[in-house]
Amino acid sequence: MGELQKLSEDRAVALLVIDQQMDFEPGGALPVAGGTEIVKPIADLMRKFPFIVVTQDSHPPDHISFASSYQNKKPYDLLTLAEVEAGKVSGIYSRDTLVEYLRAVPEHRQVLWPDHCVVGTTGWFMDPQLPLERSTLILRKGVRKNCDSYSAFFENDGTSTGLSAFLKARGIRCVVTVGLAGDYCVFYSAEDARKEGFDVYFDPEFTRFVDFPKGSREKALEILKQRGARIVSL
Repeated sequence: MGELQKLSEDRAVALLVIDQQMDFEPGGALPVAGGTEIVKPIADLMRKFPFIVVTQDSHPPDHISFASSYQNKKPYDLLTLAEVEAGKVSGIYSRDTLVEYLRAVPEHRQVLWPDHCVVGTTGWFMDPQLPLERSTLILRKGVRKNCDSYSAFFENDGTSTGLSAFLKARGIRCVVTVGLAGDYCVFYSAEDARKEGFDVYFDPEFTRFVDFPKGSREKALEILKQRGARIVSL
Protein backbone atom coordinates (compact mmCIF):
# COMPACT_ATOMS: atom_id res chain seq x y z
CA MET A 1 0.00 0.00 0.00
CA GLY A 2 1.45 3.40 -0.99
CA GLU A 3 1.95 6.22 1.47
CA LEU A 4 -0.76 8.37 -0.11
CA GLN A 5 -3.30 5.57 0.13
CA LYS A 6 -2.42 4.93 3.77
CA LEU A 7 -2.79 8.61 4.59
CA SER A 8 -6.11 8.94 2.79
CA GLU A 9 -7.53 5.93 4.63
CA ASP A 10 -6.37 7.10 8.08
CA ARG A 11 -9.24 8.75 9.97
CA ALA A 12 -6.71 10.77 11.98
CA VAL A 13 -5.43 12.57 8.85
CA ALA A 14 -6.85 15.78 7.39
CA LEU A 15 -6.17 17.23 3.95
CA LEU A 16 -5.63 21.01 4.14
CA VAL A 17 -6.32 22.73 0.81
CA ILE A 18 -4.90 26.22 1.16
CA ASP A 19 -6.21 29.20 -0.84
CA GLN A 20 -6.63 27.54 -4.25
CA GLN A 21 -8.47 30.65 -5.44
CA MET A 22 -8.83 32.38 -8.79
CA ASP A 23 -6.80 35.43 -7.74
CA PHE A 24 -3.79 33.22 -6.99
CA GLU A 25 -3.91 31.42 -10.32
CA PRO A 26 -2.57 32.80 -13.63
CA GLY A 27 -4.85 35.62 -14.78
CA GLY A 28 -5.71 36.60 -11.21
CA ALA A 29 -4.73 39.68 -9.23
CA LEU A 30 -1.86 37.95 -7.42
CA PRO A 31 -0.94 35.02 -9.67
CA VAL A 32 1.43 32.25 -8.65
CA ALA A 33 3.29 30.82 -11.64
CA GLY A 34 2.03 27.33 -12.38
CA GLY A 35 -0.89 27.71 -9.99
CA THR A 36 -3.34 25.98 -12.31
CA GLU A 37 -1.06 22.96 -12.75
CA ILE A 38 -1.96 21.62 -9.32
CA VAL A 39 -5.75 22.04 -9.50
CA LYS A 40 -6.57 18.63 -10.98
CA PRO A 41 -4.11 16.75 -8.71
CA ILE A 42 -5.61 18.51 -5.67
CA ALA A 43 -9.14 17.75 -6.87
CA ASP A 44 -8.14 14.08 -7.15
CA LEU A 45 -6.76 14.18 -3.59
CA MET A 46 -10.02 15.68 -2.34
CA ARG A 47 -11.88 12.67 -3.75
CA LYS A 48 -9.65 10.35 -1.70
CA PHE A 49 -9.56 11.99 1.75
CA PRO A 50 -12.61 11.78 4.03
CA PHE A 51 -11.63 14.82 6.15
CA ILE A 52 -10.86 18.02 4.25
CA VAL A 53 -10.33 21.61 5.37
CA VAL A 54 -10.36 24.26 2.65
CA THR A 55 -9.10 27.76 3.44
CA GLN A 56 -10.25 30.86 1.58
CA ASP A 57 -8.41 34.17 1.72
CA SER A 58 -11.25 36.64 2.36
CA HIS A 59 -10.29 40.30 2.53
CA PRO A 60 -12.45 43.40 2.85
CA PRO A 61 -11.65 46.35 0.56
CA ASP A 62 -8.82 48.62 1.77
CA HIS A 63 -7.15 45.76 3.63
CA ILE A 64 -4.03 46.52 5.64
CA SER A 65 -1.97 44.24 3.36
CA PHE A 66 -2.93 46.07 0.14
CA ALA A 67 -0.36 48.44 -1.37
CA SER A 68 -3.30 50.58 -2.55
CA SER A 69 -4.07 51.43 1.09
CA TYR A 70 -0.91 53.58 1.27
CA GLN A 71 0.51 56.59 -0.49
CA ASN A 72 3.77 56.08 -2.39
CA LYS A 73 3.71 52.30 -1.93
CA LYS A 74 3.51 49.69 -4.66
CA PRO A 75 2.88 45.94 -4.67
CA TYR A 76 5.68 43.85 -3.16
CA ASP A 77 7.07 46.76 -1.14
CA LEU A 78 7.75 46.03 2.52
CA LEU A 79 5.93 48.00 5.19
CA THR A 80 8.20 48.13 8.24
CA LEU A 81 7.66 49.14 11.85
CA ALA A 82 10.72 51.40 11.74
CA GLU A 83 9.39 53.54 8.88
CA VAL A 84 5.95 53.79 10.44
CA GLU A 85 7.38 54.87 13.80
CA ALA A 86 9.50 57.43 11.95
CA GLY A 87 6.37 58.92 10.42
CA LYS A 88 7.33 58.01 6.86
CA VAL A 89 4.10 56.18 5.96
CA SER A 90 0.76 57.71 5.06
CA GLY A 91 -2.49 56.26 3.88
CA ILE A 92 -5.89 55.20 5.19
CA TYR A 93 -4.50 53.66 8.40
CA SER A 94 -3.44 55.73 11.39
CA ARG A 95 0.10 55.54 12.71
CA ASP A 96 -1.16 53.99 15.96
CA THR A 97 -3.04 51.23 14.11
CA LEU A 98 -0.01 50.35 12.01
CA VAL A 99 2.37 50.40 14.96
CA GLU A 100 0.10 48.10 16.98
CA TYR A 101 -0.16 45.65 14.10
CA LEU A 102 3.49 45.65 13.06
CA ARG A 103 4.69 45.17 16.63
CA ALA A 104 2.62 41.97 16.75
CA VAL A 105 3.66 40.38 13.45
CA PRO A 106 6.81 38.32 12.73
CA GLU A 107 9.86 40.44 11.87
CA HIS A 108 7.72 43.56 12.41
CA ARG A 109 6.99 43.94 8.73
CA GLN A 110 4.25 43.32 6.17
CA VAL A 111 4.62 42.55 2.49
CA LEU A 112 2.24 44.81 0.57
CA TRP A 113 0.27 42.98 -2.09
CA PRO A 114 -1.95 43.93 -5.02
CA ASP A 115 -5.62 44.03 -4.02
CA HIS A 116 -6.66 40.38 -4.02
CA CYS A 117 -9.34 37.98 -2.78
CA VAL A 118 -11.72 40.80 -1.93
CA VAL A 119 -14.94 39.18 -0.76
CA GLY A 120 -17.45 38.74 -3.57
CA THR A 121 -15.07 39.47 -6.44
CA THR A 122 -14.28 36.91 -9.14
CA GLY A 123 -10.83 36.31 -7.73
CA TRP A 124 -12.16 35.51 -4.26
CA PHE A 125 -13.83 32.28 -5.39
CA MET A 126 -12.19 28.89 -5.14
CA ASP A 127 -11.19 27.20 -8.39
CA PRO A 128 -14.44 25.68 -9.71
CA GLN A 129 -12.70 22.38 -10.53
CA LEU A 130 -12.34 21.58 -6.83
CA PRO A 131 -15.05 19.28 -5.41
CA LEU A 132 -15.91 21.63 -2.57
CA GLU A 133 -18.92 19.53 -1.63
CA ARG A 134 -16.44 17.08 -0.07
CA SER A 135 -15.13 19.72 2.34
CA THR A 136 -15.56 19.15 6.06
CA LEU A 137 -14.86 22.82 6.74
CA ILE A 138 -14.30 25.94 4.65
CA LEU A 139 -12.31 28.38 6.77
CA ARG A 140 -12.17 32.01 5.71
CA LYS A 141 -9.13 33.93 6.86
CA GLY A 142 -7.85 37.47 6.55
CA VAL A 143 -11.34 38.77 7.23
CA ARG A 144 -10.18 41.45 9.69
CA LYS A 145 -9.42 44.73 7.94
CA ASN A 146 -6.49 45.52 10.25
CA CYS A 147 -4.71 42.15 10.14
CA ASP A 148 -3.38 39.83 7.46
CA SER A 149 -3.56 36.06 7.82
CA TYR A 150 -1.26 33.65 6.00
CA SER A 151 -1.66 30.58 8.21
CA ALA A 152 -4.77 28.45 8.51
CA PHE A 153 -4.09 28.24 12.25
CA PHE A 154 -3.12 31.76 13.31
CA GLU A 155 -3.56 35.24 11.92
CA ASN A 156 -0.36 37.24 11.50
CA ASP A 157 -0.77 38.96 14.87
CA GLY A 158 -1.01 35.59 16.63
CA THR A 159 -4.80 35.42 16.95
CA SER A 160 -6.01 31.83 16.66
CA THR A 161 -8.41 30.89 13.88
CA GLY A 162 -9.70 28.02 16.02
CA LEU A 163 -8.59 25.39 13.50
CA SER A 164 -6.23 23.58 15.85
CA ALA A 165 -8.95 23.00 18.45
CA PHE A 166 -11.41 22.02 15.71
CA LEU A 167 -9.07 19.32 14.37
CA LYS A 168 -8.01 17.97 17.76
CA ALA A 169 -11.62 17.71 18.92
CA ARG A 170 -12.21 15.38 15.97
CA GLY A 171 -9.21 13.18 16.58
CA ILE A 172 -7.02 14.57 13.80
CA ARG A 173 -3.32 14.06 14.49
CA CYS A 174 -1.81 14.60 11.03
CA VAL A 175 -2.31 17.05 8.15
CA VAL A 176 -1.35 17.00 4.48
CA THR A 177 -0.88 20.57 3.21
CA VAL A 178 -1.47 21.53 -0.45
CA GLY A 179 -2.45 24.64 -2.40
CA LEU A 180 -1.05 28.16 -2.81
CA ALA A 181 1.47 29.48 -2.21
CA GLY A 182 4.17 27.15 -0.95
CA ASP A 183 6.35 29.86 0.61
CA TYR A 184 3.49 31.84 2.16
CA CYS A 185 0.10 30.48 3.19
CA VAL A 186 0.92 26.79 2.70
CA PHE A 187 4.27 27.21 4.44
CA TYR A 188 2.88 29.11 7.44
CA SER A 189 0.00 26.65 7.76
CA ALA A 190 2.41 23.71 7.76
CA GLU A 191 4.76 25.41 10.20
CA ASP A 192 1.95 26.28 12.62
CA ALA A 193 0.53 22.77 12.32
CA ARG A 194 3.89 21.45 13.57
CA LYS A 195 3.92 23.99 16.40
CA GLU A 196 0.45 22.77 17.37
CA GLY A 197 1.69 19.18 17.57
CA PHE A 198 0.37 17.76 14.30
CA ASP A 199 2.38 15.52 12.03
CA VAL A 200 2.75 17.30 8.69
CA TYR A 201 3.21 16.02 5.16
CA PHE A 202 4.31 18.64 2.61
CA ASP A 203 4.69 17.60 -1.02
CA PRO A 204 6.19 20.38 -3.22
CA GLU A 205 4.40 18.88 -6.23
CA PHE A 206 1.03 19.86 -4.75
CA THR A 207 1.94 23.54 -4.39
CA ARG A 208 3.62 26.34 -6.30
CA PHE A 209 5.86 29.07 -4.91
CA VAL A 210 5.97 32.86 -5.20
CA ASP A 211 9.74 32.82 -4.50
CA PHE A 212 9.58 36.41 -3.23
CA PRO A 213 11.96 37.52 -1.95
CA LYS A 214 14.28 35.37 -4.03
CA GLY A 215 15.19 32.18 -2.20
CA SER A 216 11.98 32.01 -0.16
CA ARG A 217 11.15 28.59 -1.65
CA GLU A 218 14.35 26.99 -0.39
CA LYS A 219 14.09 28.82 2.92
CA ALA A 220 10.54 27.57 3.47
CA LEU A 221 11.46 23.95 2.76
CA GLU A 222 14.50 24.12 5.02
CA ILE A 223 12.52 25.59 7.92
CA LEU A 224 9.83 22.92 7.56
CA LYS A 225 12.48 20.19 7.63
CA GLN A 226 13.92 21.71 10.80
CA ARG A 227 10.44 21.78 12.34
CA GLY A 228 10.01 18.07 11.63
CA ALA A 229 7.60 18.28 8.71
CA ARG A 230 7.90 15.43 6.24
CA ILE A 231 8.91 16.78 2.84
CA VAL A 232 7.84 13.90 0.64
CA SER A 233 6.65 12.90 -2.80
CA LEU A 234 3.18 11.42 -2.45
